Amino acid sequence: MLVECEPGLEDVVSTMLFESGFSGLEERVVEDRTRFTAFISPEPGADPLETFFAFLDRAGIDRNAVRVLVDESVPAADWEEKWREGLGAVETGRRIVVRPSWVDYDNRDERIEIIIDPKMAFGTGGHATTHLCLEALERFDLSGKSVLDAGCGSGVLSIAAAKLGAARAYGFDNDPFSVENANENILLNDVGDRVTIELADLSTVRPEPADIILANVISGVLIAHLENFRALLSPGGTVVFSGILAEEEERFTAALREKGFRVRSVEHRDEWIAVLAEVG
Repeated sequence: MLVECEPGLEDVVSTMLFESGFSGLEERVVEDRTRFTAFISPEPGADPLETFFAFLDRAGIDRNAVRVLVDESVPAADWEEKWREGLGAVETGRRIVVRPSWVDYDNRDERIEIIIDPKMAFGTGGHATTHLCLEALERFDLSGKSVLDAGCGSGVLSIAAAKLGAARAYGFDNDPFSVENANENILLNDVGDRVTIELADLSTVRPEPADIILANVISGVLIAHLENFRALLSPGGTVVFSGILAEEEERFTAALREKGFRVRSVEHRDEWIAVLAEVG
């Protein structure tokens, strides 16, 4: 299937495609729009396209801003090889590099290597929102701290937290494929003693409160669950909200203050922001 979107919607649309049941994406710019090629492998009774449209409607995204051009399957063998070729090592901040297991990396700077084979889950480390979260993690002193990764995707942030010194990291996602993939990546990185990934969503999850929460989720979901984030945060803790377009900054920070959060900082990358906030 081919999907085109207007500039600024790339990360949101790619996340929605993954969460709707599409497996892997090829992304390229065509004129002034971004075009995704998505492989469709639906289970009996499932309709990924219908789910994708429902996500768009719930997020209030105009159908004219996101167009489905072709509704047909891409051969699995051709897609798998093409998709793997498009992935490489991604350096983030001063200390981290994210790479697939099949990519060699000359680690002359002695960066912390996070091995991610993303498969069907969102989170190769290349998206601006993931960069913002990883850069925020680098600035924290994580020694002895607990980290909660909401909407963990491939598990990249949970694994990074553990490798940066967190005592424990708990990630969750409402997509079974993401949870399966994240647990595979935990084994690849040998952090199973400190990282736990489970199938859950924000309305039902009940982990112990965390010192740091990472929430790389679309802004509509974040705003709807701000009270949940307050309940999941330890006293004196910090939430890193990402998945937010820069044009949404005023609306989002106003929603935070309304729910009793104090904004510590707003970090920018391309058209995206991450908001660091605490309670009080």
